[in-house]
Amino acid sequence: MRYSVFWLAALLAGCASQSAWMPAPSNSIPAEVVMEGLEGTLSLRVGSNVAWRIDTYSTWLTASPQSGVGPRVVQLRAELSGEVASQAEYDGSLRISGDLEASVAVRLPLVRVVGSVAEGEGAASASLLPVGSQGLRSEGNGVRAASKPVEVLVKYRRDLRGVALPQGSRVLSHDAISRLTKLQAANPQALLQRLRLDPSVEWAEFNGTVSAQGEPTDQFYPRQWYLRSTGARFTYLQTYSQPVTVAVVDTGVRYDHPDLTGRLWLPGEGAYDFVGDAAPPTNPNQAYDPCADPVPGNPGDTDPTDPCDLLSSTGGSHGTHVTGIIAASSGPFTPACPDCTDSGIVGMAYNAPIKVLPLRVLDSMGNGTFEDVALAIRYAAGIPVQKGNQTLLNPQPARVINLSLGSLTYSNSMCEAVADAVARGVLVVAAAGNFQSRSPGALVYPAACPGAISVAATDQNNQVVFYSQQNSSVAIAAPGGNTAQPGGGVLSTTWNFTTNLPNYTFYMGTSQATPQVAAALAMLLSGGRASDASEAWALLRSSLTDLGAPGRDDAYGYGLLNLPGAFAWALPRGDFLVSFSGPTPREVAVVNGRFETYLVPGRYTVTACRDDTGNGLCDRTEPKLERPLQVSGRNTLDLGTLRVGP
Repeated sequence: MRYSVFWLAALLAGCASQSAWMPAPSNSIPAEVVMEGLEGTLSLRVGSNVAWRIDTYSTWLTASPQSGVGPRVVQLRAELSGEVASQAEYDGSLRISGDLEASVAVRLPLVRVVGSVAEGEGAASASLLPVGSQGLRSEGNGVRAASKPVEVLVKYRRDLRGVALPQGSRVLSHDAISRLTKLQAANPQALLQRLRLDPSVEWAEFNGTVSAQGEPTDQFYPRQWYLRSTGARFTYLQTYSQPVTVAVVDTGVRYDHPDLTGRLWLPGEGAYDFVGDAAPPTNPNQAYDPCADPVPGNPGDTDPTDPCDLLSSTGGSHGTHVTGIIAASSGPFTPACPDCTDSGIVGMAYNAPIKVLPLRVLDSMGNGTFEDVALAIRYAAGIPVQKGNQTLLNPQPARVINLSLGSLTYSNSMCEAVADAVARGVLVVAAAGNFQSRSPGALVYPAACPGAISVAATDQNNQVVFYSQQNSSVAIAAPGGNTAQPGGGVLSTTWNFTTNLPNYTFYMGTSQATPQVAAALAMLLSGGRASDASEAWALLRSSLTDLGAPGRDDAYGYGLLNLPGAFAWALPRGDFLVSFSGPTPREVAVVNGRFETYLVPGRYTVTACRDDTGNGLCDRTEPKLERPLQVSGRNTLDLGTLRVGP
């Protein structure tokens, strides 16, 4: 018994001593991590006293935490900025250092997504299909559009009497001189394929349609991308009969710019300069400086010609730039110099009887006072005002007032003037402001005054621009441009004060977005689509293309300006667009009805539309299909045919 106890004690002692000299378990770090979607984990199974640090060598990959002591589950995240690369997977690596050294390969597999887009009435039915990992297919479930007779044109190599017509085809007409025959069949696509395989056929094609094109041919019109973004390029489809005045409260205007001839109310017709001319020199031997400060307390005058621009001497006059966006004429004019253009640009309202009333309130540095702006707003609306003991009454009351100016300071005088103008049924459109970079979210006045329509700015990609103010007052967005992008500014009429010649310059700002909204509202009134201010704004707002967060948001307001929707224009058929919104938003090109892309696994919404406007967006009034989509697995995800309704 005593021996047995001793033996057990010895055995236990032996076990204890053995654990003391046995080596500790080795650290366990995987050589590879495969992420599922944008997130993944890296399990560090290390000793409790092991210190480690993680460095990432891939710009798209982040790890958290990046350092620690002991075992830990590290969170990995993919941050893919911009468009997802068209590739099967992203490859990255992590470097672990500290008390141990290791490398970990990180893979993010993408799912290849393919499909096609076609016309059809199956959009509503297809949108109700269930979501599954095998993709969405609508060929056998959607309701196909009723087929319309499609004709085929064919040119035979010899006289029609010597050829055999395809079975089931019917001759609709035949031109013996050109050997052009028009055929019809129950399946025109099959007929076309058979004809193209026939050695007796020179060529065959569908009898497509063409439509009259009335877009301007002005020299710089192709560089006015903003007219495409808003659909304003189709303004020729509308007839306008009602004269409308738009007041531009700004730096004044250059009446001698040939692209504005006949588009302005002249001195003596209601135009007014609330700043006044520069004071004459105190020394009669000195030359007169048109950029000098005006005489204090002067009553102004009836000539709002912009005398100079100290901010831009070679492409200046902010007011002229704003005015051109609204009303620059279309067609040839007498060039101002041998090398000058004879046609220039077109204003949004170029074919409407809309005239600009220039009201100067800003000086040569682009600065003005609350007092003058308030006076100009009331004056523009047809309300009597007093300036320098003079009572002024505008003989051309404006139905729309454009205010491409603003201040971060609240002003009772400006906001009361806006309220007075709105009470008279005048639309007051104001720039949301360019202070977002240094004063994010701050309110800008008069845009934030009750009753004013505050306008934000977008770029060529229909994204809100970095400078555009984002706040609770923003009501609508329009192209304001970004001159950092090639050709990305808004091109309009300006003046070279050095050579004293007209020219054209790219500007950017909410100042450039605002006149496009002002012009659109004036066009709705001129074209008879709206009878008053409230109706015009309601119609324009209901047709906007919703961007950003669904509904109204501080960046885009209610959405991007969309003229075809507001005017209900019947547009020529455009190209198809396909986009995916979800973990990695993506716009996909559709080529010959097919599309292909790679997506990170996750839940998306797929949208297909026919981009009749040609602005690269699926506007509210365009045929569209939208439905949820779960992207997962390792194989190709075939969405089948997305049928966009008529």
